[in-house]
Amino acid sequence: MIHVHRPYRLWFLTRLGINFAGGVAVLAVILYLVLSRPLPGDYSALYYSLLTLSAFLRRIIAISVLAYVLLSIGSTALLCVFGLHKMAGPLYRMERVIEGYLEGASTRPVSFRPGDQFEPLAEAFNGWIGTLRKDRQRLLTRMETAERLCLQDEATCRAEMENALREVEAELSRYH
Repeated sequence: MIHVHRPYRLWFLTRLGINFAGGVAVLAVILYLVLSRPLPGDYSALYYSLLTLSAFLRRIIAISVLAYVLLSIGSTALLCVFGLHKMAGPLYRMERVIEGYLEGASTRPVSFRPGDQFEPLAEAFNGWIGTLRKDRQRLLTRMETAERLCLQDEATCRAEMENALREVEAELSRYH
C-alpha cells in the first residue's frame, strides 16, 4: 500500500484551510468596506441611500464573490500542483528508468528529492533494480565463462553453452 506521510497530509490540509480562510477574509473585508458606510439620519435621505445601495449592491456582491473564487481556486490550484509534484515526481522518475531499461539502457536506482512521497515504493523499486543488476551481471559472467571454454574444443563448447543456456533460462523464469 502506498502511504503518504502524516506530516505531509497535515501540512497540505492546513495550507488548504489557510487558503479558504484567506479567501473568506478578503470577501469579508470587501463587503465590510462597502456596507459599513453610515446611513443618513432623515427619512428621505435614508430612502434614497437604500435605493442607490440596491442598484450597485449586486455588482459589489458579484465582484466580491468573483474575487473570493479567484483567490481560493488560484491558491488551491497552486497548492495542489505543488502537492502532486511531490507525489507524481517519483513515479515519473521510476517510469523513465523502466522505459530506459526496456530500451536497453543500463539500470540505475531512482533518486528522490527531499520531501518526495512514496519512500517505501522508492526503496522497493531500488531494491528491484539492484536485483536486476545482480542477475544481469551473474548471467553475463556465466555466458563469458562459457565462451571462454568454447576455445578449448567443440564438445566442451557445446556442453558449456547448453549448461549456460539452462542456467539463463532458470534465472529468467523468475521474471515471468
